[in-house]
Amino acid sequence: MNNTVSIPESYATFKGEIEIEVRDRTGNVIDRRREPNLIKIFAKEMLAHTLPYSMIWDPTAGTGAGAWVNSNIDPLEEFAAKYILFGASFDDNGLPLSDADPRYYQTDPVTGGSVAITPDVGADNFGDLINPVPISEPDRPLKRIENIYFEPSYQPADSPLLNADVRAINNVLVLETTLRQNEYNGFGTSDSDFFTITEVALAGGAPFNADIGMCECEPQILFLEGVGGEKDAQIIATMNASSTVTIDPTVAAADVNRIVEGDQILLVARSSGSADSYDTMDQTNPYYLVTSKTVGGRDMVLDRTPVDSDGTALTGNAGVYRSTLRLFSQRILSIPFRKSQDFEILCRWRIAMN
Repeated sequence: MNNTVSIPESYATFKGEIEIEVRDRTGNVIDRRREPNLIKIFAKEMLAHTLPYSMIWDPTAGTGAGAWVNSNIDPLEEFAAKYILFGASFDDNGLPLSDADPRYYQTDPVTGGSVAITPDVGADNFGDLINPVPISEPDRPLKRIENIYFEPSYQPADSPLLNADVRAINNVLVLETTLRQNEYNGFGTSDSDFFTITEVALAGGAPFNADIGMCECEPQILFLEGVGGEKDAQIIATMNASSTVTIDPTVAAADVNRIVEGDQILLVARSSGSADSYDTMDQTNPYYLVTSKTVGGRDMVLDRTPVDSDGTALTGNAGVYRSTLRLFSQRILSIPFRKSQDFEILCRWRIAMN
């Protein structure tokens, strides 16, 4: 007899939902939309790292009476959701494209209307937004989560086959931020410059205070770590036309161990002087997952062999950055909304732990 119990994947699911609420100058709600969304696999990674306590009970500690001691488990708070990132539909001149942008929308062959594409729910894009709005605080800030609270859902109090009673369980997490009237109003001041927000993502990463400044950079650049944790100091490495990339012997041990198995890295051309620190060497996707690396070891096995857009394997010197950015969920809005100085946009992200 087979006594193995199979637990279906649907037993523990994470369902996401975005709510966009538009308010006018007086605070009246003039539009509200909700769109369902899937949670990417890194949300499960976040929950797995958050569940364990940083202490364990040692019955022999505390002069034999027992005491709480370090569990050697780091909750890794950098994985926790801290940001809601926005992408917008605009061309090289900064003019909005709305749903005419093929990066976000396709034409339905039956109705002729525009249909939002569906981002991949896996890990192969490693946290890239399609067209992120550059950070330029305070007009285009890195939007931190400004409010967190719980909402109840209703579960059977007993077996649903025997008892109809239900109970409220606070298992819906709500993460919220607000685009204020003076934020995200475009690259300029004319009406044609106002952003058409088409993409929203829930993300975790290293914490940043309000001192980023007007870097005019894409959000993912802020989350890169090189030598000493600096975002513009490359960790030198060597590529050899395989999935193994080797950190240079001159790199200090602390920076060797900055990258561990399971990390995401950005692989770029080795730069010096005035060279571009983020030259992607014509790679289709310069982000990789480190699938194997020993503590203190200099060999990193990546999830695939680095190649350029023609499929030619890369060799020679490279620069490596660790990325702390984790996109837990990402959504192309079915109907884009246009931001202007007349409106305040409230964005809520709901995650139901079913």
